[in-house]
Amino acid sequence: MKPSPELVLNQAFAKIAMEMGPALPPGYGQGSATTTAVLLLMVAQEFNRAADVRAKENRVMRALFADAAKGIGGPLSAKLDAVVGVRDEDLTVSGLDRVNGELKQLLIDLQTHAEQAGDRVLELRILRFLSEAAAARQVHLPAM
Repeated sequence: MKPSPELVLNQAFAKIAMEMGPALPPGYGQGSATTTAVLLLMVAQEFNRAADVRAKENRVMRALFADAAKGIGGPLSAKLDAVVGVRDEDLTVSGLDRVNGELKQLLIDLQTHAEQAGDRVLELRILRFLSEAAAARQVHLPAM
């Protein structure tokens, strides 16, 4: 048997949350055990989807930037054009995270522009992206 990291993390979560934590006296130790268990659960969920979520976000932001750059002009348009059509080379989570952070900084610049220009369509498109990105990263807690 070759246990996946996701399985190991989920089993550790269950052991701490269901057995070890409740066996501790109420107070700091019990709370700390529960917090640790929840963190393990979050890491287990993130393990399997992390690269996919970041790669999709990067792709969607670049598509959004391609559309937005057509109607903007100026230095912001040049920044947007510079990332359009670029493909993620480093598919490690840390590499995708780095690029994702850079693209989100550019998204903030675009949001600022949209607000100042009164471009409600662009603002709504950005908000829709942010909502969908948050939903893709949502952690699902099991019923206990």
